[in-house]
Amino acid sequence: MSRPIPVEIIPSHVHLSHEDHAKLFGPGHAGTISHALSQHGQYAYEETVEVSKLKRSITLRVLGPERTQTQVELTPSEAALLDLKAPLAKSGDLTGAAECTLKGPKGKVKVKAVIIPKPHIHLSDVEAKQLQLVNGATVRVEILGEHPAELAGVVVRVHPTYRPGLHVHGDIAREYWLTGVLHARIRDTHE
Repeated sequence: MSRPIPVEIIPSHVHLSHEDHAKLFGPGHAGTISHALSQHGQYAYEETVEVSKLKRSITLRVLGPERTQTQVELTPSEAALLDLKAPLAKSGDLTGAAECTLKGPKGKVKVKAVIIPKPHIHLSDVEAKQLQLVNGATVRVEILGEHPAELAGVVVRVHPTYRPGLHVHGDIAREYWLTGVLHARIRDTHE
């Protein structure tokens, strides 16, 4: 059993490549940082984009820094609303990603980049070594609190700059009544 890890309910969002950022907001547009996120070096922009398919759309915030590939992370209910067959995937794995159109103030792009992110735990390399975990491993976690829950198949993400945190999307939070300040424990490191 490990020490408690903070739980974060992550809103749906978009990561943009440099090329797509320029198409949506215009060449040379740097974006305005709204606030820092819990993971070192990551932040939310004030800018948003419209994610659409056919005549349905939702507006999502853009997160930074830019990535090599554009990625749209939705909840299952949002994907259903847009009639997108998005796969449940590790962040960064766009194999089988669904296609959508992104619209910004200066243009639009069609991308095959929509996924539903698997729940994942961020750990520094030191913490991962202490827990005998490696990047990409899957674990079972217990969410502590008024409405305890267990999640299986949680992906471990390791990087020297990461701070401990369990990230879940909004549909998981609603399903398990997760609200307020929450913590989780890794229960099984050899799932």
